[in-house]
Amino acid sequence: MRLAAVTMMLAIAVPALGQQATSKVQELDVELARQLAKDESLQAIEGLRTLSPEVAEALAEHIGFLSLGGLTTLSPEAAEALAMHKGPLELNSLTTLSPEVAEALAKHGAPLGLDGLTTLSAEAAEALAKHKASLSLDGLTTLSAEAAEALGKHDHELYLRRLITLSDEAAKGIAKHKGGLNLDGLRFLSDEAAKALGKNKGWLNLDGLTRLSDEAAGALAEHEGSLSLGGLATLSSEVAVSLAKHKWDLHLTGLTTLSDEPAKALTSHKAGLNIGGLTTLSDETAKTLAKYDGDLSLGDLTTLSQEVAEAFAKHKGSLRIKNLATLSVEAARALAKHEGHLGISNLATISEEAAQALRSNPDISFPDRANSIDRAPPEIPESL
Repeated sequence: MRLAAVTMMLAIAVPALGQQATSKVQELDVELARQLAKDESLQAIEGLRTLSPEVAEALAEHIGFLSLGGLTTLSPEAAEALAMHKGPLELNSLTTLSPEVAEALAKHGAPLGLDGLTTLSAEAAEALAKHKASLSLDGLTTLSAEAAEALGKHDHELYLRRLITLSDEAAKGIAKHKGGLNLDGLRFLSDEAAKALGKNKGWLNLDGLTRLSDEAAGALAEHEGSLSLGGLATLSSEVAVSLAKHKWDLHLTGLTTLSDEPAKALTSHKAGLNIGGLTTLSDETAKTLAKYDGDLSLGDLTTLSQEVAEAFAKHKGSLRIKNLATLSVEAARALAKHEGHLGISNLATISEEAAQALRSNPDISFPDRANSIDRAPPEIPESL
């Protein structure tokens, strides 16, 4: 009788097969758990508060992404069973994690989300560091030096995007991490912490920083891996000189202004350079950036004058320009002379003549289906 009632509730809550399904079932027995595990469309079970080891073992047969968003408690035995699940697993309603449960979950072989955790002991961190896939701990706002030291032993992607402070000691510990590290929540970074993170190996995201001292920039330039500083809206010449020494891809996607001197400094950078946020670019700065010898990406430019286009046509390497509202015939003809791959994405409108100019260069890709300002509106069938 209880199974029939639960099944009826499930039938209402879960869409038809083939759709992404979310079940709000609040109780599960082994039989129903096995039925759910076979549903390839199932992605989330949001009503469960507790999970027995037997039901966990049945759910672990599910293949693919699975979120148990309502789960607030988890025994080591149930965690051990869930760890056998093949696919990304989210347990974002857990607010605490014992070392025993952490030890069990660390055996899970796919991305693991524990974004509900607000605290993490050094012992639990030590256990989670053994996890061999992406680990998300986006609920943590602080991290002890001991827990940071433990997590530094994790060697896959680590997400700590709500961490708002990081002590110098904690920075030294987490810097030992050898996979991608996301610390986008940090609003301030001391020179000492920057010096520690500069020794990190793997991609590093610090998009929450809005200011960076010359010393911190110089320290981060030593970092081995892609570096993202998307929170910087402006760039001084001194900081630009320091960052240009970074030997991996550099992402400055938050810049809203860029004068000629910082641009000139950035041209000495020897890897990919991604400059976003700029809606306009002076002819002088464009000519300077065109001298950059490497892959260059420019985001948020809405217009491109003929003069700027002529400057970028001389750029040697891959060039990407995003979010143009339109492109004049003259600018298109200038860009068509670019040597190397040129990608123009999110182009809203373009005339057929301008499109024809771009097509003359086989190394140029652009949305050929962009709304043509030459195109007549489609005829409306009489039957409508």
